[in-house]
Amino acid sequence: MQSKQQTFASFQSPQIASDAAAITGIIDFVSWYDDVPTLKFAQPGVPIHQRPDLPLSELVGRGVRVTISEDQYCTQCGTPTESSPCPDCTGEPPHTTCVMHPATHCEYKGCPYPEYKQRSCSHSHLVYLAASDRIKVGITRESRARCRWAEQGASHAIPIARAPNRKAAGIIEKAIGEEWPQRRRHEWYQPMEHSVDRLTDDALATAALIPEKLQPCYFWDDSDRQDVSDAVVEVPSVEAPALDQRLTSNHYSLSSGESREGRVLGIRGGLLATDSFVANLKSHSSHVITIETDDPFFEDTNLRVEHTDDEQSQDRQQLPEHSPIQKEGAA
Repeated sequence: MQSKQQTFASFQSPQIASDAAAITGIIDFVSWYDDVPTLKFAQPGVPIHQRPDLPLSELVGRGVRVTISEDQYCTQCGTPTESSPCPDCTGEPPHTTCVMHPATHCEYKGCPYPEYKQRSCSHSHLVYLAASDRIKVGITRESRARCRWAEQGASHAIPIARAPNRKAAGIIEKAIGEEWPQRRRHEWYQPMEHSVDRLTDDALATAALIPEKLQPCYFWDDSDRQDVSDAVVEVPSVEAPALDQRLTSNHYSLSSGESREGRVLGIRGGLLATDSFVANLKSHSSHVITIETDDPFFEDTNLRVEHTDDEQSQDRQQLPEHSPIQKEGAA
């Protein structure tokens, strides 16, 4: 594959440059809205639902060259930076400490960001366990739970509590997290063994860790083990028909400032895996990326508009019959 990077020698933030076989832009995040992995490019000043994006599933089976630049830009304002968001953009939600650590820093009744509170914090939140390379506890707005689990690269997940707002969910998360044992780490394409059984056992074990005042939020009081097991959600990924199993033990992780070629084998969470390397798009958010292929297909990229996973109408299809998420309507 011949590099086409000279095509974008004039690239300047916050623009996106593309031709029929290559695209360059600032990595924002990977969305899994409607179970479809999509690379979102940062374009400050452009409404998120109007930004072009790249459907990553269309890369599966293709030969690609991926280049991740050392150059970084703030995904909020587009200025060059060493970390994103830049210092000037960290003072507003969702980058504030109260959003990142609601259990200890949220002043719910005296919230200084009432509009953000109404939009994102005062809705019903789920506390969940997700299985990827380990079992982790997390929180998310109920309306986007499935998308959140897919973003994290989980193979399975289960909700364990429904809290009335982000602060209450954060308190439950912190209480569980303080007692949660570390799990063995796995390579991303090697699913954790017996993940459904582990999630079932751990979901039942969390009951004793939830603060007494928030015990009514817990889903599984007086539930038998089979009901809990049936509520475990299988989280989607995208894989080539014949995934190269050698990736489960040894693979090369692409670093910033590097370029490498390979055939795309699959996408899980924010990771794009090829037969010669893995590119962690999530960890390289705010870096400039160039993706090139031998097969032209980028010509329509600038016309593609996706729903964003910040929308509260997140799709809930394919949740199990016993999932507690289905007990109520969307928040």
